[in-house]
Amino acid sequence: MPLQVLLVEDSSGDLRLTQEAFREVNPLIQLHVAADGVEAMAFLRREGAQAQAPRPDLILLDLNLPKMDGREVLAHIKEDKTLQTIPTLVLTSSAAESDVVRSYELRANCYLSKPMQFEAFHDLVKSINDFWLTQVKLPQRDKAEPREAVSLLPPVEGAAGSSCPDSSSRDRGHLSALGAQVMQAIGGGGMPIQVLLVEDSPGDVRLTQEAFHDANTSICLHVANDGVEAMAFLRHEGVHVNAPRPDLILLDLNLPRMDGREVLAHIKDDDGLKTIPTVILTTSDAEVDIVKSYQLQANCYLTKPVQLDSFENLVKSINDFWLTKVKLPQQKEQGG
Repeated sequence: MPLQVLLVEDSSGDLRLTQEAFREVNPLIQLHVAADGVEAMAFLRREGAQAQAPRPDLILLDLNLPKMDGREVLAHIKEDKTLQTIPTLVLTSSAAESDVVRSYELRANCYLSKPMQFEAFHDLVKSINDFWLTQVKLPQRDKAEPREAVSLLPPVEGAAGSSCPDSSSRDRGHLSALGAQVMQAIGGGGMPIQVLLVEDSPGDVRLTQEAFHDANTSICLHVANDGVEAMAFLRHEGVHVNAPRPDLILLDLNLPRMDGREVLAHIKDDDGLKTIPTVILTTSDAEVDIVKSYQLQANCYLTKPVQLDSFENLVKSINDFWLTKVKLPQQKEQGG
């Protein structure tokens, strides 16, 4: 079946650019358009004239819409158990930090700012196709039904390794061109990008470290080997009292002590952590794991390839999309 994408956009110019870009990069995509928030919800709920509307595989949502704005639409989608597993990407002209943070609070899967130049806009649409519609595991349309949520465990107690650039790389003058682009994507501040990898396989840890080092030397990669250690790192407990707040979390599912599903539930239930994008990176391609992860508000779901080259390419695609294209909540300096 062709991939179904719902574009919620009221600007005729941006609509045309998006249609042309998708037609060029992937003519198999069926792009549906809603010009305002009320129409979008009618499409998603199959109301009135939209009774036969297909369930989208992906939603691209503008924020500033007539009738019902994108923030309200996003809240409705993520509160509806029949719709909440549909990945919803905010695609808007706003780069305001308040909009970025609020969108992640409302469980947007990612936040993208529309570029002003046509070539850059086209490149962004190509990136959406290459990552979300090629690499990411999306829930199957006929199996994305609501299931019982995971109950959260009490607070946990829990040593994590890290692979960080030299302190000299904190100086913008020493960043590569890609590093500078990454800094702009996450809001700047001159700090290295903080990524937490939650992974118990030493081989996969080493492969990820090497692939990130090759892709982007401005990344500081921290490693937690189980779920308890990951939560201690995120909550600054014990030996992790001075741990930085990650810009991005890469989370395996099958972990010792506390599995990734429980870690994900803890993260997304914590007001202090839930805006951190959390990407599932696991060997499982079971539909039950994919659906459950989106129900638990994973930002996206990726399966680890078996081949070394494919694994390296996947890590590069994470860097190229999440750490270059996506707007992440700004990293705050920690007082010392």
